[in-house]
Amino acid sequence: MSNIKAPQHSFCILPFMHLSTRTDGAMQLCCHTNSSGKMGDSMPGCNRDDEGNIVYLKNKKASEFWNTGFYKDIRKQMLNGDKPRACSVCYKEEESGYRSKREWETADWETRLGTGNVNSIIDTVNEDGSMPYNIKYIDMKLGNKCDLACVMWNPEDSSLWIPDYNKIEKDPNVSEKLKTTIVWKREEGAAYNWWKNNEMYWEGIFNELPNLSEIYLIGGEPTINPEFKTFLRKCVDTGNSKHIKLRFNTNGHSIKDKELQDLYLEFEQVLMHLSMDGIEEFHNYIRYPSRWRKMDYILWKHNELASEVNIMVDIDTTVSMLNVEHIPDFIKWKVKRHGMFNINPVNFRGLIGLHLLHHPSFLSVQVLPKEVKERITQKYEDLKVWLLENKSEKASKYPKLDAVVNFMNAKDHSDQLPMAIEYLEKMDSIRGTDFRESLDMDLRKKH
Repeated sequence: MSNIKAPQHSFCILPFMHLSTRTDGAMQLCCHTNSSGKMGDSMPGCNRDDEGNIVYLKNKKASEFWNTGFYKDIRKQMLNGDKPRACSVCYKEEESGYRSKREWETADWETRLGTGNVNSIIDTVNEDGSMPYNIKYIDMKLGNKCDLACVMWNPEDSSLWIPDYNKIEKDPNVSEKLKTTIVWKREEGAAYNWWKNNEMYWEGIFNELPNLSEIYLIGGEPTINPEFKTFLRKCVDTGNSKHIKLRFNTNGHSIKDKELQDLYLEFEQVLMHLSMDGIEEFHNYIRYPSRWRKMDYILWKHNELASEVNIMVDIDTTVSMLNVEHIPDFIKWKVKRHGMFNINPVNFRGLIGLHLLHHPSFLSVQVLPKEVKERITQKYEDLKVWLLENKSEKASKYPKLDAVVNFMNAKDHSDQLPMAIEYLEKMDSIRGTDFRESLDMDLRKKH
């Protein structure tokens, strides 16, 4: 039981010591707040100035907007035991027994900083919710440059998505409701380059390096961005890398970059979140236009890299209606081919990390029809038996297996299934793919 002197059902450490940006430069509470709004509202967790305008760090310093009315209200709500709407994704996950980002981030930082230091941070909060600017953790998104166009994302997440977006936008047969769910601010440009040659932004980040304990870099695909390497070099050259935990999401395609690997060794710890949503055709379809034969090689190389004393590798899977039924087979494959080590030896009990998709909502696991959910529920029960018989009791009790099923069954959003079908059929027509064949799905028959 935690001894943090704040209501544990509502409190999250992040608004008190963490800075996060979206790919377009908007300042936000954390990466999960992107998905906390209603359909078409993708910015509920973005910081706003006193006039209600979203704060963009392309021309502003984060320190100047650390105590806006938005941030102060969030902190007051959490400390008073209320649950901010901007954080609804975490609270919804917890209702299903899923360990949310709020829970694991708070627990992790309590362990790292000590309960006394966390309480000291809380003590700096004034009655109106304001507090000193003292950042220990930065979540940076270096634009949306990416070499993949994953089917569940959008141009905000990947520059490679833009040609497909243009086709959808111009298609008169695509519903307006669907168009509004695909997020891209055209005026920001294809790569969301707000941070390039932005001396004010980088000066602020570099000034924070001595105080930082963790940096989390996302994209796009951060490793193919030249600034990724430049930034890591800066951390190393200033002597700050030794006290910084580096985390980043990656599709793994830069595994042969020896300079990057040498830089990783200079950090206190490196955690690579390797994005995979299935094997073979599942991977090819969801992580378009990736090819599985390359990914299998990448896994072996990351397994070797994870043998370094300061490097950990997780397989992180985005759980959606597209792959939820396949995940038991994915887990069995991982265990059979790669064993319980070196990838995911601790955090996910040698299996894979499961992260629920919330946006777009029509691709959520809750959209699936009842009869499909029943079949999937049984497959997860069968998986637990298989793990118990073939590997370990610990793995068979991996709590996120039950949490995924509980979340899936908690709500019936099958009314959104027609939109899911419209979307997937449109993507198939653009990309020359077939979701029914690749994912072994025929939703028309099941709805």
